Formats: sequence, C-alpha cells, structure tokens
Amino acid sequence: MPPLVDGGLPLLGSLPALLSQQAEFFPRARMRHGDVYRLRLGPLSMIVVNHPRHVQHVLRDRSSKYGKGGALWDSLRTLLGNGLGVSEGDHWLRQRRMMQPHFHRERLDELVGVMVDAIDDELEVWDVAAREGSPLDAMRAVSPLVMKLIARALLGSDITREEIELVTARATFAINYVFRGIVAQELPPWVPVPGRRRYQQALRDMDAVLLKLIERSERRRQRAGDSGGLLAMLVSMVDPETGQRMTASQLRDEVVNLFLGGYETTAVGLAWTLQLLLREPAVMAELRAEVDGVVGRGRPDASHLAKLSYTRMVFQEALRVRPPLWWLVRVAVVDDEIDGFHVPAGTFVLAPTYAIHRHPECWEDPDRFDPWRFTPERTASRHKLAWVPFGTGQRQCIGSTFALAEAQLVLARLVQRYTFAAGSPRRAAVPALSMTLRIENGTPFRVTRRSPP
Repeated sequence: MPPLVDGGLPLLGSLPALLSQQAEFFPRARMRHGDVYRLRLGPLSMIVVNHPRHVQHVLRDRSSKYGKGGALWDSLRTLLGNGLGVSEGDHWLRQRRMMQPHFHRERLDELVGVMVDAIDDELEVWDVAAREGSPLDAMRAVSPLVMKLIARALLGSDITREEIELVTARATFAINYVFRGIVAQELPPWVPVPGRRRYQQALRDMDAVLLKLIERSERRRQRAGDSGGLLAMLVSMVDPETGQRMTASQLRDEVVNLFLGGYETTAVGLAWTLQLLLREPAVMAELRAEVDGVVGRGRPDASHLAKLSYTRMVFQEALRVRPPLWWLVRVAVVDDEIDGFHVPAGTFVLAPTYAIHRHPECWEDPDRFDPWRFTPERTASRHKLAWVPFGTGQRQCIGSTFALAEAQLVLARLVQRYTFAAGSPRRAAVPALSMTLRIENGTPFRVTRRSPP
C-alpha cells in the first residue's frame, strides 16, 4: 500500500491540516510523501495520485476500472441529479452522444454574437463603478456577467438582475454545502447536519428560476427565426440509435449540469485571472496590446478568437495556477495497481489538479505566472496531461471549448474598455477549497474607462 499521510488525529486524520493549508496541502504532501500516498479525511480514506501518467492511467487507459460512486458522487447527485457530469454507463453514453455535436467549434462560433451582447449588457454595471470610483470584488463583478452569458447562449433567454442575484447566492451556498456534505454522507442519517433544510430550499429556488428560463426559451423558440439557444436543441434532440427524446427529468438534470457547471467554473476561472493580472502589470500590458492590435475598439467576432492567442494563453495559465476544478476523483470498481501500489476495489482515487499543475517534472518554477508556457512548441514538449483543468478522456468537460472562447471574449472586452488598478490593501488572494477553488481575501480593484482612440 502507498505511504499514509499521518494527520496525528485518530478520528479526523489529515482533515485539520487540509483545512488549515487549503490547496497548498497537496503540493506539500507530494513533496514529503511522493507521487502516490494514502490520505484520511475524517471518515473518508483515499489514495492520492500526483503525476500526469496517473491521470492517464485512471481517466484514459483504464477508465473502465474506475467509476463515479460512493459518498462524494452521491453528494454531488443531490445537486446535479443524473446529468452528464455525474451519470454513468449507457445513460451517460446516450446523453453524451446526443449533446456532443452541439458543442463543436462551428456551432459555438455561431453563438459569439450572443455572448458579446450579454457581456456588453452587463458592463453597464462596471461603467457605474468606473464613474463612481467604486471598488470591485473580482468574483462578485464577474459572476453576473458569466451567468447572463450562459443564460443567453445556453438557454436562449435572458435572466433578470433579481434572478442573477438569487441564483448566485443559492448556488454559492449549495456548492459549499455539497463540499461539506461529502463527509456528511458517511454519517448515519439520524445525525443532524447544519444547513440541510437551507440546502433543500436552495435547490428549489434554483429549479424555479431555471424552469422560468426554460419556459422563456420555449416561447422564443416558437417565434419565427428564433433558435432559442442550445436548450432548444436539447429539447428537440433525438437519439439516432433509439429514436428517443429526453424526458422532462433528464432535461432538467442536463440544464442544471450545463448551467451551474458552466457558470461556476468559468466565473471562478475569470475571477482568478483578474486577481493574477492585478499582480502582473507586464502581462496585463501585453494582453491589452494584443486585443488592441487584433480587435481595436471594434466588436469581437468569431474570426478574432484564433488571433487572440495570447489572450487564450493568459486564461490557460490562470487555469493552471488556480484551476477551478482542483480535484479529479474516481472510485476503483475492481482491484487495480498504480505505480506498483495495490488499489483495492471501492477505493477513492484523488488526482489533485492543483498539485499536478505544479509537478516539477512538467513545470519549471511552477508558482510563477507565465502565459508563454502555452505556446504550441512548449505545450508539445510536456506530458499531454500535465494540464487538465477540464479533465480528460471520454469524461472531459463537454463545454471546454465554449469556456475558452467565453473567457477570450470577456477578457478582450474588459481590457478594450477599462484600465485596472489594485485597491488597498494589496494582498495576495488565497485559494480556498470548496467544490471549486474559490477566492479568499481577494484584492479589490477599480476600473477606469479608456479614452477613445
């Protein structure tokens, strides 16, 4: 068996150390215990793997030996139902087969105009902050923008400011609760869990807003010449092998997966990008120079995306340094072996993306922010799975191309329109562990409208 990280506490194991050190726990544990070790977090025990070859083993080469069962995935299903992110087997294959064609690059290019419109509408709030000199919080400033973009591009309907605020608050609570609920799933059902009733209400509130968005999309779809976004295609899709459509329950689960998954990870990724750029003025200047040279002060369109290579690399490097999806977890379905270590059936196997993105065999000076790591030449020289912010293999995030295009457009529009200045006090934002890698003690900033050319 791999070496056990000794947490020193019989019941809690390494949980206090993890809560204290947060994301930095994993790179430190790898340095002390090697690329494969065992970890106990309260009632949960797992094997932690830290090298890109382990990700390839678990998620690609022997993916049939690993599934999405146990307390963690059961906890996630209370939020996501049986949608694409958590489903398995024939059901997952059928849903993926139906949805995949609508996330090809050609289809996403058609949505660029919708995405830019949504960004511009939300920047009216940023303009007020610019006029008043009000400080902005990265996550609070970016979240409504991303949510409006997702609602329009995915659901083909608009979302009101009140609905944005409601879903943001409920989603934040629900995601944090699910993270705590991973441990709670191992407790007897009679043990009271603080927040359980509030969590159930949060789910009902989010479902109510999503139902309204779906209804609006259906009304728009019925109008001549209005496609209604990706949701309309989900409603009308037919499995080519069975001739079946999605049931209402399946549609709900897929909408929740795409909406919350696309919103949360992209918003966190963009918020971290802004936090990192505030501390990297040279990178910010180069980013602005590229956008000015490619787009000028005009409107970005699909033809600009390939030319905004540095903009894309900035986001890719932000996803490396601060990956929103900081963990990849599977459960061994049968006995297996990783690097000579026995993995019994039923064992959780955790690949901490945060540590893999810092592995010294793949990344020189890994804590330094350097977008040029993602040139084609340097990317080709690394292990292909040294960078896995969207997972890999058959279960790679279906919206990865969408997320990268979305980030390019948001960053381009922001630097076109504003200059950024870090507020006071200047402090380094701390990565805090939840279902995503959230920002703690972030740096506030102010924006100023750029003068016209």
